[in-house]
Parts: sequence; structure tokens; C-alpha cells
Amino acid sequence: MWTFKTGDLIAKTHPVTNKPLQMGLVIKDDTTTFLVKWTWYDKVFFMEKEEDIFKDLNNLHLLSMVQIHRQNKAPLLSLVSDSYFDDYQETTQQVL
Repeated sequence: MWTFKTGDLIAKTHPVTNKPLQMGLVIKDDTTTFLVKWTWYDKVFFMEKEEDIFKDLNNLHLLSMVQIHRQNKAPLLSLVSDSYFDDYQETTQQVL
């Protein structure tokens, strides 16, 4: 089960090479799903340099928002960076 939370930076990775193909932020989460706003994609992998039409299609489809069910194991997602806000809260509580 995915445990991503709002503010986490995540990546969708290639199944063989484990290189990131897309990166994005979790912008909303609940107990069953989380919503990701993709902010970056591998331009070489998605053929942006082939023709101008690919750049427009990639921006439209690859930089969209996607809702992912927490039980879904197919997307090959990985955590790049934890939510800063949660780390800040934990640090503040430890100091006090």
C-alpha cells in the first residue's frame, strides 16, 4: 500500500532501469487515494525532440493531475522527498 502524503515529491520510474520518467507533487491525499500533479518528465524518453507535436502532447498529458488508488501496485512510484511541513513539525516538537 502506498503511504504518500500531501507535499511529498514522488517519481514514476521505468520498470527495468528504475530511472525517473515523471516527477510530481502529491497535492491531496485521503485514506484510499492520493492526487499527484506531475511537474517534470524525461523529455528524451517521451520523444520531445522528435517533432513539435510531441512537446504539446507531452505538456498536455504528462504534466496533468492523476488520482492514484493506494492499493494500485502498477504505477512503479517511489518517494523522492518527504513533505517538508511534516518534517518541520516533528523537528519543532522535538526541540520543545
